Amino acid sequence: MDKQIYYVNLNPISMDDVSKVKIPDSSLIQYEIEATPEELEQLDFLLNETQDHDMEIQNLFTFRHFDESTTETDRHEYQSGMDKIFDMLYQLGTPETKKQIKDLHMQNHEKKRNMRN
Repeated sequence: MDKQIYYVNLNPISMDDVSKVKIPDSSLIQYEIEATPEELEQLDFLLNETQDHDMEIQNLFTFRHFDESTTETDRHEYQSGMDKIFDMLYQLGTPETKKQIKDLHMQNHEKKRNMRN
């Protein structure tokens, strides 16, 4: 199947924005990728899952944020999701996107330490 060009916006408020056209807004960081419909579906799933986890209602209206072990686990889960997103963006990225991700050191391949599972 043929790949098409898409632009991925990782703005925390609208992380699930994937567009076929580049949005003319200099304040947005948009990653250009080439993806098949199946690859785009995988990326959409990762984006939605990561954003949904970050915005879980139970974290907004409870005192869970005072429990350091829960907070650490939440941070680890969110970071793990972001690592997967950047790995996939790098894999699908155009040469410019790959360079951008490499230059910003957005791929995290370090072994996680002191993280609870």
